[in-house]
Amino acid sequence: MGWIEDTFGKVLMVKQRRGRKLWSLPGGKVRANELLASAVAREICEETGFKVRSATACDYYDRHEKANLTVLYRILLKEGRAASVDSSEIESVAFRANPPKNSTPSLLFFWARQRKT
Repeated sequence: MGWIEDTFGKVLMVKQRRGRKLWSLPGGKVRANELLASAVAREICEETGFKVRSATACDYYDRHEKANLTVLYRILLKEGRAASVDSSEIESVAFRANPPKNSTPSLLFFWARQRKT
């Protein structure tokens, strides 16, 4: 997942189109033989249209009960406008000052930890 802040401290979030339609940080699954940093850059571009300049791992969320480990990256974006996205996965993309009530557990976990720093 990517933690992307604008100059006002708002964080980039995506709203899922399917399922429970929760808000989350952009990110997704890693493909076979794909580097983690490459995967997060690809997922951010696919979901938001933004290109990643750099990605630095900064935190993780171990959901052992789900056999899932989520790695959080601090992301710096390349300058320029986002490309248009035709995503069947994402309903909305927005910089937000606070996580919505209908947020994923990972967004709420990372929000609490990143806002302490």
